[in-house]
Amino acid sequence: MRRSAFVMSITPFDERGALDEPAYRKHLQRLREAGVGVYIGSSASGEGFSLTRDELDRMLAIAVEELKGRVNVRAMGVEARHAAEMIDFLKLAGRHALDAVHVFGPEMGHAAKPTPTELERYFISVIETTSQPVVLSSYHTLGFNLPVTVLERLLIRFPQLTGFFYGGSDIRYLSEIIERFAQRMEIHCAGPYNALTTLSLGGHGFMGHEGNLAPTIAANVISAFESGDQNRIQKTYALLLAVYRIHHQHGGPVRAMKPLLNALGLPGGTVRLPRMAISNEELAGVLDATLKLNIAELPRTAV
Repeated sequence: MRRSAFVMSITPFDERGALDEPAYRKHLQRLREAGVGVYIGSSASGEGFSLTRDELDRMLAIAVEELKGRVNVRAMGVEARHAAEMIDFLKLAGRHALDAVHVFGPEMGHAAKPTPTELERYFISVIETTSQPVVLSSYHTLGFNLPVTVLERLLIRFPQLTGFFYGGSDIRYLSEIIERFAQRMEIHCAGPYNALTTLSLGGHGFMGHEGNLAPTIAANVISAFESGDQNRIQKTYALLLAVYRIHHQHGGPVRAMKPLLNALGLPGGTVRLPRMAISNEELAGVLDATLKLNIAELPRTAV
């Protein structure tokens, strides 16, 4: 299995708040040219909770047109409160020739946590409704890890399970997942902060929102690791983390990312409520910090 970087794509909206298809295509083309894999409709970068079913359907169709056969294109989706929501998402994704679909664990509300038995039954009831390749995940924001034993039974039961990614800081958990399953499916981390740890332990890469700004940097972290050039690894990874830090301080991947892309003359678009774009004063600081990084693939000045 190849090592790879994935970008959780933004969703450009126009001034009326509608999906901006020309801008969306241009953005996907940037990602394609950099050679990164792409997740569509994520709850964070993709503002997935704000999307209508028709919008997501159209976005997946466009993504397949622009990316299929050139880079890996997957449907991300959003956290579900119950199995029927995720099954409906899989039915929609099944209309398109995607490389894989991601199945979230349940977010049950009021900080409720599913038992291992409930989790296993949930995933079985969901996965058995699709024939598409499936990626599972374990996010610390849901308040629990997918038990290793449950993941193993699901992997035995469903040959179409092709990937797993972990969004958290428990390296013991991540290392066990890689040790036990990296020969059977792709293992990525969510976010860049564990990228080199994941790769060094035998995992396959990372995913994140930083590639919306600089997809070539995300791709270069993988190629630098594969080259074994320690100086190149250090410089490339430090640059990726610098982008991560700039946006993390503004509480997420679209509040600063979209205004920054717009300021650089790249497809960004507007932000949908309840999220709001950063102020012009904050943007000036983000733009200045970004330009000081001298990222080769970006314009040298604002438009």
